[in-house]
Amino acid sequence: MKPAPRPPLPRLAAAAFGLALAALIAVLIAPVGGLRQGLAEGAYAPRTFEAAHDAQFVSEALTTAAREQAAAAVRDVPLPPDPALTDSRVALLQRYFSSVRAILARTDLSAAQKLDQIAAIETPATIGSATRLYLQSLDADGLSLLEARTLDLLRALMANPIGRGATPAEQQRDIDLAIDQLLAARGLTADPERTALATLLRAFAAPNFRIDTAATEAAREQARQSVSPVVRTITAGQVIVSEGQQVTAQDLEALRATGALRDALDPYALGGTALIALLLGALFGALAWRLQPFSAPSVRRLVATGLVSALTLAGVRLAFPLVTPDAEHTYLIYALPVAAAPLVVAAFADFPYAAAVALLLGLAGALIGGAYPQVIGSTYIGPLQALEFAASSSLAGLAGALALQRAERISRFAFAGLAAGLACAAVLLTFWLLQVPRATPELGWIALAASIHGVSAAVISLGLVQLLSFALGITTRIQLLELAQPEHPLLRRLQEEAPGTYHHSMLVGALAERAAAGIGADALVARVGAYYHDIGKLAMPGYYIENMLDERPNPHDGLPPQESARIIRAHVTNGIELARRHRLPESVREFIPQHHGTRLVSYFYRQAAADGAQPDPADFRYEGPRPQSREAAIVMLADSCEAVIRAAGGQSADIDATVDAILAERLAEGQLDDCDITLRDLQTIARSFKATLRAVYHPRVRYPQPTPEEIASLARGESPLRSP
Repeated sequence: MKPAPRPPLPRLAAAAFGLALAALIAVLIAPVGGLRQGLAEGAYAPRTFEAAHDAQFVSEALTTAAREQAAAAVRDVPLPPDPALTDSRVALLQRYFSSVRAILARTDLSAAQKLDQIAAIETPATIGSATRLYLQSLDADGLSLLEARTLDLLRALMANPIGRGATPAEQQRDIDLAIDQLLAARGLTADPERTALATLLRAFAAPNFRIDTAATEAAREQARQSVSPVVRTITAGQVIVSEGQQVTAQDLEALRATGALRDALDPYALGGTALIALLLGALFGALAWRLQPFSAPSVRRLVATGLVSALTLAGVRLAFPLVTPDAEHTYLIYALPVAAAPLVVAAFADFPYAAAVALLLGLAGALIGGAYPQVIGSTYIGPLQALEFAASSSLAGLAGALALQRAERISRFAFAGLAAGLACAAVLLTFWLLQVPRATPELGWIALAASIHGVSAAVISLGLVQLLSFALGITTRIQLLELAQPEHPLLRRLQEEAPGTYHHSMLVGALAERAAAGIGADALVARVGAYYHDIGKLAMPGYYIENMLDERPNPHDGLPPQESARIIRAHVTNGIELARRHRLPESVREFIPQHHGTRLVSYFYRQAAADGAQPDPADFRYEGPRPQSREAAIVMLADSCEAVIRAAGGQSADIDATVDAILAERLAEGQLDDCDITLRDLQTIARSFKATLRAVYHPRVRYPQPTPEEIASLARGESPLRSP
């Protein structure tokens, strides 16, 4: 069986398609990280970088770090203590001693009661029981001496900034240290007096440390200026950053100083970007023109391919910053459903072109991921990750497109998604086995990424196929199969309102489908077109002979031939209107006007001529056009053969001679001149029609009349055929 010829895709359309994709790819991948060594601070080096030449330079990064370290070592400069705060704390301490003195002077209290009264005195902080016992043990002179000494120490303590720290705990530790140093300086080391003094000072001392911001910043700036610039010396070939290592500011500085990295746009890199983009675009366009993978409407199918390819590449560009760098090996970069595009292309084009698109998109996606981190905010962890992404995306798309091919069922998308996911998992598992070291938990991430890739590719591709087919007026296999279902409203109406036309259309569909398959035409298109070619008869079903099933008179008997011909021809215009109203796709609608071509309504034309008039052929001729495709030509021939043979009595007709005569007549009339059907095709079609019609109108054995015994048994309510 030879393949069906396709309407050629215009060379200009293929060229425009390739240029448009080249421009898009150039925008998305420029500048190319594989040709330039663009890096960003915090990114992971895709390879090992070495110094291109010797260099000695002042390291701004190291100098800045050293100066900041010196500045951080400078302690905060305090403001002078607030005298008012000191006075308030001294006053509190004086009141405390007055209260203690009053309690100790009372004679009506026992020793225990005096301790309880002292403990009840309100103080800024709790005073321990040991200090309270010490206070109770003192006489009046001792208490006065302790008070004077404590007040003097408190004033001396708070005369200096104390309580340095960001938290209350840090401030208290600073105060405790200052108290210990003060007591040691005064020679107060003997207990229990020292303990009592330290406790009282801790209770009444308050943080009075305040930062002099201006003086502190001036001191730190002076510390910065005191640090000399840091000079680095690097020799040619010295490793600056290793593959997979996180890049620091010092690394970037060294790479620039030694010529291993340039920030300015490199014209050579830009030229390489343009060449890669032109090469990929040229491949997209050249393969589309060379393979001719699109059935009609080829340009719209090409546009759908371009749109889905552009959306996929743009999606990769937007998603890469979110999933890279994959330093934690979550494999989410491989969950990007790049395989969705080849699945959509496989629904609109032949598999070879869908396979080519899968490979090209995988390569282009990998190049996008290799662009400068400063441009798209992404980077690979080593060069193998780029190869892994390209391989997983390409093979997932290839497997999915192979599984989908022609997409005649929605379930095929699920199967294609499964194939894409398995292919992606196989590639990732292969690279996992090759890497050292490898971690077993990564297998779970691989399974998750491959599952997301496959499921999302199936769902997205199904949605895009439906959306693009509706927006661009492209008929998909799924739509055709839906139209072929008997439950379709038009077919249901045809079965109920014009049953003769319905069964005629079903038989024409069977004839057309088998013949189309025999010559390599689209059998599904031919069958569906045959089902709907006569739907215009629903407007006036009783005026068509196949629907005159009762004994009512023929409605044409009282009409002039011209009027009858007008009614018969009207089923074409009525059918087109009905098809538009029900939104039948263009590839199906075109069967309605083309199945009669520009032929005459010969029955009524000949009737008018037999009446002695000279009829105008224009009053009896269909408007056409003649069949434009092999499928439409097959339906025209099948329609005529079925009608003539049925009119001739079915099995009693000379089927072979009738089929040959009809095909020869249509050929002689020029009705097949506008389609690319060949004489060899016509011979194949004729053989197919004859075989199908013989099967339909096969003879049956005539059964003899019932015997007298059978008649008698039936009269008694018995059946002689019933087994005993």
